[in-house]
Amino acid sequence: MHEYNHFWWRFFPKKELSQIYISMAIRGFAVSLLSIFVPLYLYQERGYSLEHTLLFFIFYSLVFAISTPLAAKFSSRYGIKHSVLLSVPFYLAFVLLLYLLPKVKTPLVVIGGLLGLALSFYWMGMHLVFYKASDHKHRGEEFGKRAFFSILSTFFGPLAGGILIKYFGFSVVFISASFLLLLSALVLFLSKEEHTRYHFSLKTLFNKNYWKDSLYYVSEGTRVMALGVIWPLFIFVILDDYVSLGLVGGLLAGLSAILFWMVGKLSDRLGKRKIVRWAVGFESLAWFFRALVSTVAQIFGVTIFGAITRGTLNAPLGAMQYDKARKNTTAYFVNREIFICLGRILVLVFVLMLESLRGGLFLTSIVNLAALLF
Repeated sequence: MHEYNHFWWRFFPKKELSQIYISMAIRGFAVSLLSIFVPLYLYQERGYSLEHTLLFFIFYSLVFAISTPLAAKFSSRYGIKHSVLLSVPFYLAFVLLLYLLPKVKTPLVVIGGLLGLALSFYWMGMHLVFYKASDHKHRGEEFGKRAFFSILSTFFGPLAGGILIKYFGFSVVFISASFLLLLSALVLFLSKEEHTRYHFSLKTLFNKNYWKDSLYYVSEGTRVMALGVIWPLFIFVILDDYVSLGLVGGLLAGLSAILFWMVGKLSDRLGKRKIVRWAVGFESLAWFFRALVSTVAQIFGVTIFGAITRGTLNAPLGAMQYDKARKNTTAYFVNREIFICLGRILVLVFVLMLESLRGGLFLTSIVNLAALLF
């Protein structure tokens, strides 16, 4: 029996970075089966108003921000990989309650709260896992690879999710995503958890030294919510089809993934800030064009342009975030997540005040320029 287990074990990657790549690729596929469709599931399938749909995302962002210090404390005491593992039951509970929503009318604040907890524990653990395993001199390339495998897996996710929803319903998608999420966390435990105690104190939340990148992270939160919530809701009116929406998401992911790897490696040699300053204007222009689309052809055109700008800009920016987390790593990432959540909330409140999804896309175009301050 021992020889049998040893035979199969040697096929698994021994290098921790490879395990991170595989874990994030599996999770990326699982989440992409669902994430692009969640706003539409609430708004289109379950009949919630646009206001209630956006309030769901505002509440989960609020819980995400509040629970991030708790996740940091947990990671410090029990281990960073265990934080990733703990995120799985929260996400599975979120998926299950979302799936049962037609039969069990669970309040959206409860479902959103579970999602916020899942994301705070996952990202706190994963940020620290990657920071520990990556190398400063090659972090642009390593972050690019991480993003490549994670995003490439989402190339097939939205399209597969759209086809499954159309022909089999949401239940098949929810069950498949649940299994893959658990698998993605377990992959990290192929290597032993070497417990590293990362100190974290709530006092660091009031330390202005961690606020200097706050404007950039608020803009990042705006972009994340615009891409994941506002954009799908905005273009579904034009596409009117889940498969077409999945194809748009897959196209964005595929092109971005290739550029992430290429530009990430290049940024280690040319300089990360130099690439950011060159690309940020084009990224803002892509968001401006998104707000103007009115036809299917325009949607696919701006998706291709946006994938190119996103893939070029985000690889060096992502590596720079880990480079800046040298002194008190945990405190840096806690503040990062809180300001990103603030950006998420601000753009959705802005949309609710204007009663315009298009307005949220225009706002994202403007605040995206904050990357020049990073």
